[in-house]
Amino acid sequence: MRRQLQIKDGKAQSEWQGSGGMPIAPDDSWTFVDVTDRPEATAGMLYDAGTDTFSAAPVPPRTRVTKSQVVSVLTPAEWATATSNTDPDVVWAMAQFQLADAINLADPLVAQIFAGLVAKNIVSAARATEIQAALSALAT
Repeated sequence: MRRQLQIKDGKAQSEWQGSGGMPIAPDDSWTFVDVTDRPEATAGMLYDAGTDTFSAAPVPPRTRVTKSQVVSVLTPAEWATATSNTDPDVVWAMAQFQLADAINLADPLVAQIFAGLVAKNIVSAARATEIQAALSALAT
């Protein structure tokens, strides 16, 4: 039985197993590569047609955290200072965290919020870096 991977845009999208010839691609943007004798080649891998090689797809960075994770890395004093502050910029920044379904650490807005918390003396620059590192470690 032959085993083929269906390739689109340089990525193995799915596997086909069968006897006979190669399956018919749905359109010209898809190709099939025979991998019957290449057990290491699996769907999800990247395919380089020039070298006829497969490699692992890069793992996307983890950047999403929950609201509770944000709160968990702040000290009680930091949270109290930030949430009781009446400066409109701080109120707006904290509302962004409180109202979000999830926080994407890669969003430039998050960096802007942390810079604002530093500028308003809610946290120091070093502490903001620590908080961001702790959140990155928790990210999914």
